[in-house]
Amino acid sequence: MTLNSKSLYTLEAWKTVNNIIFTLSLILIAWVIFYMAANILKLQRFGLEMHPLYALYKSTKLNAFLERLGHSSPRLWRVIGDMGVVTTIGEVVFMTYILFLNLYRFVFVPERASPVVPLIPGVTIRTESLPWFLAAAGFVILVHELSHGVQCVIEDVKIRSSAVLLAIITFGGAVEPDEESMEAANGMSQMRIFASGSFTNLVTGLLLIVIFSFFGGSLPDALSTFMQWLYFLSVNLALVNMLPIYPLDGGQMMKTFVASMRGKGVILQRVAMYGFLALVASNLVLSLIRFGLIPI
Repeated sequence: MTLNSKSLYTLEAWKTVNNIIFTLSLILIAWVIFYMAANILKLQRFGLEMHPLYALYKSTKLNAFLERLGHSSPRLWRVIGDMGVVTTIGEVVFMTYILFLNLYRFVFVPERASPVVPLIPGVTIRTESLPWFLAAAGFVILVHELSHGVQCVIEDVKIRSSAVLLAIITFGGAVEPDEESMEAANGMSQMRIFASGSFTNLVTGLLLIVIFSFFGGSLPDALSTFMQWLYFLSVNLALVNMLPIYPLDGGQMMKTFVASMRGKGVILQRVAMYGFLALVASNLVLSLIRFGLIPI
């Protein structure tokens, strides 16, 4: 008895589904064990804050580290903040062009359209790619949040808390500015803080291009794979996060920018947010219809 191509395709699909279920089950089991152990050992007394899907390690030492880092080169960090604000305009213009161009292609030349899919571990992220994705995502998020924290120090915005984040599917960091201190800061200071995270991610992506250009062929396979994921996530986070959609950092910047416009500013903010939401959603829907959920 032989299997035809359709049967082989179905068998392969089932294997993929089983791998996805198995991987997600392992992640969930590991998280449940960690969650139970943390509560039994009462690790909260050491600053570990447990939640069903994530854990935070909060410590004043992290705040002190951000302060030392910020005060080490305040002029450099201020320049980085200014460059982040300036490049935001270019990032938004670039993403607008890319999304509109892809939408045009979906409608008129679908064979030239590019897939736009959400990154879902175990679904659009292959089982074999999951460790690389989680490691790179954690690094990207950590760098992103540290940049926010350092800019808070430079702009004299108090940091309510800073923490290392361990979630069910990744790790990273979290920096929470004091709301009153943030609102008291001038508009430019706020925008530097919001823009710094994505700008640092963008710089990371550009530096990786340079490294690949000079050393790509001589890098170990494992390091090369990790750096490719790091580049992919850094650039995509930098660009998407700057879209004027609340609560993304780009949406926060838009809110700050229109704050002095009163009624007209609110209208402008809503038009920008819902316009970009519609643009992104259109690309996603048409991509799912044409390509489905493409695993990477």
